[in-house]
Amino acid sequence: MKSLFATCVLACTLLVSACGTTSTPDPEINLKGPLALDEKGIVELSGSGFVPNSDVTLVFRTIDGVESDITYAVDPAPKADGKGNWVTTWSYGRFVKKKLVAAGDYTLIATDTDFTPLAQEVVSFK
Repeated sequence: MKSLFATCVLACTLLVSACGTTSTPDPEINLKGPLALDEKGIVELSGSGFVPNSDVTLVFRTIDGVESDITYAVDPAPKADGKGNWVTTWSYGRFVKKKLVAAGDYTLIATDTDFTPLAQEVVSFK
């Protein structure tokens, strides 16, 4: 009787474990850099591993920690497709023109619509 009980417990444990093994990749942001300090600068941004069909908000963090929603400066607005991928183009030249960036490393953060951080990547300007 004890061995039947132990076998049932083991079988249930394995079944529950097998059901919970569907893994999704961690979201990530991709871009080619470093970026030139160009007043007409643009760069393609992409992401993968996001919740399928979800809106993505992009936040730029300066070296001193100031954060700015840059979704207004990207086209099209980032939205994950059915596989969790998105692609957009960021016109960052205004940041250069207004001297909001200089040579150095900054942070680009992808968030959900509630600004919960999902992924981040270093953006280098040279």
